[in-house]
Amino acid sequence: MNFRYLITVSGELPIKSSKTRIKFYRTLLSNIKHLLKEKGSKTYKLEIISAKIFLETDTDVLEDLARVFGVMRVAKVEVMEFSDIKDLVLKIGERTKDMVSGKKFAVRVSRSGEHNFSSEQFARELGAFLKPYSAGVDLENPDVEIRIEIRDRRAFLYKNLLSACGGLPIGTEGRALSLFSGGFDSPVASYLIAKRGVKIDFLHFFFGSVSATRLAFSVAKKLTEKWFYGHNPKFYFIDLTELIDFLAGKVRWEFRQVVLRTLMYRIASKVAGKKYSAVITGESIGQASSQTLANIRSCELVSGIEIPILRPLLGFDKTEIIDYSRKIGTYELSSKVCEACAIAPKKVRTKTEVEELKSEFEKLPEDLIDKAIAEMKTLDVRSSIIDDILVQKSVIIDYIPDDAVVLDLRDYSSYIKWHYPGALHYDNVNLEELKDKTLVLYCYAGAKSYLEALRLRAKNIKAYSFAGGLENIKKIAKS
Repeated sequence: MNFRYLITVSGELPIKSSKTRIKFYRTLLSNIKHLLKEKGSKTYKLEIISAKIFLETDTDVLEDLARVFGVMRVAKVEVMEFSDIKDLVLKIGERTKDMVSGKKFAVRVSRSGEHNFSSEQFARELGAFLKPYSAGVDLENPDVEIRIEIRDRRAFLYKNLLSACGGLPIGTEGRALSLFSGGFDSPVASYLIAKRGVKIDFLHFFFGSVSATRLAFSVAKKLTEKWFYGHNPKFYFIDLTELIDFLAGKVRWEFRQVVLRTLMYRIASKVAGKKYSAVITGESIGQASSQTLANIRSCELVSGIEIPILRPLLGFDKTEIIDYSRKIGTYELSSKVCEACAIAPKKVRTKTEVEELKSEFEKLPEDLIDKAIAEMKTLDVRSSIIDDILVQKSVIIDYIPDDAVVLDLRDYSSYIKWHYPGALHYDNVNLEELKDKTLVLYCYAGAKSYLEALRLRAKNIKAYSFAGGLENIKKIAKS
């Protein structure tokens, strides 16, 4: 075993009660073992030393250990046994004199156990040994720090020290269900709650965009593989296209977005059942018209959700959320995710009253909600492929064939303001005249065009829904 690490656990762990502390340490050790297995380690040894964990292994996992929740710091170390202070000064001095050559240095020592010397005494002795090889001692602003942990008859010389993520070990605080689009907000919200020891599973709603769902699964996988050691999350997939089509036809325009958010709460509550202690969202106050404080309140009350909704981003602005997404490594993928749930891009009511929202929400048939949940698909994030589900959605297309007729399904006023070059408005075409053509349909987000393409397919018309809706087809038009 060629690699040795000294792991400092989060400061919260050692101060827990003895029973809780044992549980937390056991979970943390289990999560570290999961990491070692993921990284191909064949042999390893773990040892608890007070508030530290000593690891010997055959695999270099320094940076990975820094991403295990419950770890505050991790150092690659050299370990040596010693007989007395002179023996230890000589052993460490010989190993570090080249490190301080021509540089100002400081010695940092922590010590536990029974010794006939103090930490300060050892630091002075080692400093005196190293000073002739260096440019002098500088305790305030050194070029090099020599860090040593002395534990009983062993000393650990720090070779490389990293700050870690902290938090609590995953698995110590139950389970929560995250409403997960894969955009900037939901991965950061999931990360922050997982960091507090919660096992996260993902609930994803399909709105008609295959590309958005494929990216969302990729983000969930990235988050899992980089941070969720000790946990294999579930990825629940629910097709909402039929409900959105019904919603768009029955619910007043200015309420659609708020009703959709209420619907997602309702479904999350039903999926969560008794298996989950909370639902997680990436909502931030005022970030979108459906996320005003008034609308958040109304949505939650009308949805009838029976478990807590955790909103760790409520006080974050978008810049802070994006900065966090860079920190956790989801930015690049999340930046490609279009917010496919935008079904009412204008005139959204920013302050809905509970009774009026309830009146609009009750237009949605409960049996249609239950049908969507009954048809839910479940994937294991670590081992599954999202295409196992999306292959069924072959009606989606992300390019315009040369011979295709492009049809715009949005309202006519929006069509007049802008439409794909050469596109026809759906209300103004005779489908009988186009039945031998290839049709590409687009709408705002891809849900309506997806359902309409399915209906046309049932009539033996070669119809496709353009992936990602308006935003993506605009990109195609510019290219």
